[in-house]
Formats: sequence, structure tokens, C-alpha cells
Amino acid sequence: MANLTTLLVSHKGVDLHAATAVRVMQKRLDSGDALQALHRAEVHVFWGEGNGRSVSDLLGIGRYFNPNKHHYGHFEVAEAGDRWTDQELLGGRPLEAAWPGQTLGSDLGDDSALLADTLLGGPLPADHVAVDMLAFPLGEDDPLRSGVLWRLVLADDGRDPVRLAERLAVARSSDQGLLINPHLHGWLTRVWRP
Repeated sequence: MANLTTLLVSHKGVDLHAATAVRVMQKRLDSGDALQALHRAEVHVFWGEGNGRSVSDLLGIGRYFNPNKHHYGHFEVAEAGDRWTDQELLGGRPLEAAWPGQTLGSDLGDDSALLADTLLGGPLPADHVAVDMLAFPLGEDDPLRSGVLWRLVLADDGRDPVRLAERLAVARSSDQGLLINPHLHGWLTRVWRP
């Protein structure tokens, strides 16, 4: 079993991708009325030594982190198992409860368990539920996997949040899904409640 290291990177200002997507999803997609907010973070994960990479290496490369426009969080899960295979990412299986793990660093100076929430729009309001959808391109074999974490904040109105989030996020028809192409991406999901 190897440690799983995660670097979460989110925008300091308005994330235009998320701001545009939430409007389209609310107005054009079936069940869009349940979507209250949408947040996005870039995700970079590796297991064990990651072929000699470290989070400090990634933070020094503009492709992964730009201090002028991003905040970051560095997390680790001890003994997380083996790297996620494409097969494990197919169909939106549940994300491990321990992920993203213990906070090891951030430019926000926040080493609390709430850092991931801070990077993804802050704490959830009452009567809401969030579904995190962690999407990765399929067919990549680099020890460093890079993807996107979408947090869909939904009204907690009795509908199944995972099913609703997948209907909004996974593109399957003209009125269903906008964020994830199931032919190109695999994803993991997790539900958050306040």
C-alpha cells in the first residue's frame, strides 16, 4: 500500500468555467433547478514517490500552479492502496471517505480539515447537499494523474443527490450533462452534507 498525495488548485477570483457552466446547467438541463452553485478545482494525484515527483516540484511548475491566480492545498492519505485504474473510474464509483486526507500545506495558511471546503467554495449552507465529482481522462498511464474536481451544491429536496449530480454533470444527451464526457473521462463521487 502506498500513500496517496493530492494537490488541489482553485482560482483566487471568479472561475469563469464554473460561473458559465452553472448558468447553462440551471437554465438548459433537466433538473437544473436543483443546482445552487458549482465550484471547480484542478486535481493532481500520485501514489508513493510518484516517479520522483513532489508537491513542491509541482508548485514550481506553472502548468500545475500559478501563485498569481490560484490557491492550493496539499493533502495526503496514508496507505491509500494502489493507483486508480481506468476500470475503477468508470461509472462514478464512490470516492474513498478518507480522500483528500490530512492537510500538509496551503498558501492559505489553513491546516484544518476544512481546507478542501475552503478551496471549493466554503462551507455548505443548511438544507443543501454537495456532490464531489472527481473526473480524470481515461487511458493515461503517467504516475501523476491530473483531473478536475467539480463540486455541485444541490438543494437537499429528497432527490438522490448522486443520481441528480450525474444527470447534471455527465453528458449523455442534449438535456443531460455538461461537465464530464463518459467516453473520455472516468469519475469518482462523494456526497457531503452540512
